[in-house]
Amino acid sequence: MQPREGGPGKGLTQEQRERLNRAWEAMENGDPETAGLEAEAMMDESDGNPEVRFLLGAALLESGVTGDALDHLRTCEGQVEDPVFHQFYFASALFENLHVDEALAVFREVIRAEPQFAPPRHGLAQCLEFQGEYEQAEKQYERAYQLDQEGYPLPVRMKRSSFHDVVEEAAEHLPPDLRVHLQRISVVIEDLPSLEILRTEGGDDPITPVVLGLYVGPSLRDRSVYEPVTTPPAIFLYQRNLERICQTREELINEIRLTLYHELGHYLGYSDEDLEERGLD
Repeated sequence: MQPREGGPGKGLTQEQRERLNRAWEAMENGDPETAGLEAEAMMDESDGNPEVRFLLGAALLESGVTGDALDHLRTCEGQVEDPVFHQFYFASALFENLHVDEALAVFREVIRAEPQFAPPRHGLAQCLEFQGEYEQAEKQYERAYQLDQEGYPLPVRMKRSSFHDVVEEAAEHLPPDLRVHLQRISVVIEDLPSLEILRTEGGDDPITPVVLGLYVGPSLRDRSVYEPVTTPPAIFLYQRNLERICQTREELINEIRLTLYHELGHYLGYSDEDLEERGLD
């Protein structure tokens, strides 16, 4: 979705409006960092203008700083020139902060106002999935695909038994020194992460609901021989999240392998550089 034409920025100077427009263009081009830096610079200059705050919240959301994003988007609610565009970002921030029921209601409002836009359909589908409404979610994924086939391809679905087979095959392809570690921890396949685990394992910003996998437990490097392990270490793989980001079965198989290896790397205490060096990134 894009802001409506007409020039955002009531209460801003012409120069500030132009900067705001350029920052939104950066967002559209996949550069939320530049947009966020511009918004932060303009916040003091504009005394927290709602349009600037909206941009800042959107940029933070796209950058993964979801808690602060939600605060800014909530603060400027009802004060911006394009309320539907704002509500889409607001709903997305609610979802990322695990307020799924509230996000679902706001996505529905956006769809009522703009029924031909694909992004809120896709967001609604994700919310419905987390409520266990898989059939209704599929209908919304299909509608998003009909509206924007390139931007919102249909998820690639796989039987759970086939998913297990891919995981087992991926484990067999690990080098022996890594395979032995995988045999010591559980690999749990679930449709989606629970809200409880996302809240428990996250910090100030909860873990995104669309996370592909999680390792839960202390890494080997952090373990102490003097402290008992209270929670058995486990790797969680989230099938519907993995399916959603893939366009072909081959791509899904590759993503399952990469996610398994990546989470095993977290168990071993590897850094991102270690993961890359061992081919687990």
